[in-house]
Amino acid sequence: MTNSVLIIEDHPLYRDALIPLLEEVFDDSKVMAATSAEEGLSLAAKLPNLRLILLDLNLPGLCGREAVAAFYQSYPRAITIVISSSEDRRDVSASLRAGARAFISKHVSRTVMLDTIHRALSGKLSNPEWVRPSHQSVVVDEQTLPLNQRQLGILTLLARGCTNREIAAQVGLAEITVKQHITVIFRVLGVENRSQALLAIRRFGLVPD
Repeated sequence: MTNSVLIIEDHPLYRDALIPLLEEVFDDSKVMAATSAEEGLSLAAKLPNLRLILLDLNLPGLCGREAVAAFYQSYPRAITIVISSSEDRRDVSASLRAGARAFISKHVSRTVMLDTIHRALSGKLSNPEWVRPSHQSVVVDEQTLPLNQRQLGILTLLARGCTNREIAAQVGLAEITVKQHITVIFRVLGVENRSQALLAIRRFGLVPD
């Protein structure tokens, strides 16, 4: 079966450089390009076996975290990778939490970019990565989360599927206090509900299995 690769990039020079590069590397795949997230979502619906989505962060119309989330939710089996010139850690964290498998700087070399793409497709990225010209790093882990020890403990119980009442009983707090801590946890993770929080916890390996 033919595989597909989709590029969403509004800058014509960068887009025109990516297309032949990916056609050369993925010679058994159909490489298509769009200039906006809306166009990309429409095009993706027509592509067979979509394996890879390369997405610029700053697009006209739907953009940023919302664009990443739209592709991840619509095509969860495809690997979504953001390619951006942004060096803002907030952009990186938001993109990875929204479903991107990697956030690659547009300033990295061709070799580094292709290596990251290949590792993502082969399942060799143990954690989502921020790939910069100087080095690679996992954006979020338990040690860098701005949570106190009480909140980290609640995060662990949350990951186990405990209800607020069960968490309150185990940590010795009132249920309303647990709810307040969970609100902080959601804000730190950049999520709005338990389902999104559990997805972020699994993706980042924030607590041990």
